Amino acid sequence: MELEMLKQSWASLDKKIQHAAIFNQTLVERIIASRVMTTVDKIKSLYNGFYIVLSVESVALLAVLAGNPFDFKYTLQYLPYALLLIGVIIAFFNLLHLSRSMARLSAKSAIDQYVKGIVSIYDRNKRFERWFGLSFLAVGFLVPFSFLPNKITRLGLVGALIDTGIMIIITWVLFFLAFKFGLFRNRHKERLQKDLDEWKELR
Repeated sequence: MELEMLKQSWASLDKKIQHAAIFNQTLVERIIASRVMTTVDKIKSLYNGFYIVLSVESVALLAVLAGNPFDFKYTLQYLPYALLLIGVIIAFFNLLHLSRSMARLSAKSAIDQYVKGIVSIYDRNKRFERWFGLSFLAVGFLVPFSFLPNKITRLGLVGALIDTGIMIIITWVLFFLAFKFGLFRNRHKERLQKDLDEWKELR
């Protein structure tokens, strides 16, 4: 009799443990799903901010090209700003493409499939980001040369070259520091990948 009661107690305890395990797994899954949606909301807010920044940059570059606030004398001096404007426009449409690609994904589908879809979008865009980053860096080094003719008039050839060299060095240092401190890393993608890995462990 006592053995039978002991067996029943063990069976009851085993069921409670199973229920607790299922509850804990469900709880963790909901926490991960909540984190994913929070990250997605941050991405959307970030993209909205980028739209504003890119729009302002486009207007500023158009003002430079149309109004000549730096008193450029030669058409070639406008080239870096024209290239920057083209780059900003390309970045705007690429951002629009990313936003629409993410919007086509269904948040109601399985959370792992949803995250995989977003990560896949970022992975496909990685090649463009590298090309775009290198192109923007190259144009950034051209910008100081647009002021060279005016500097030659004011400072002479040697002084103008030294001043331009300093501007190029500063540009290089800023890009290097930005890269070193991870400003070009896609931290949102890293968070989503981490959430996806945790989800897989639960399965």
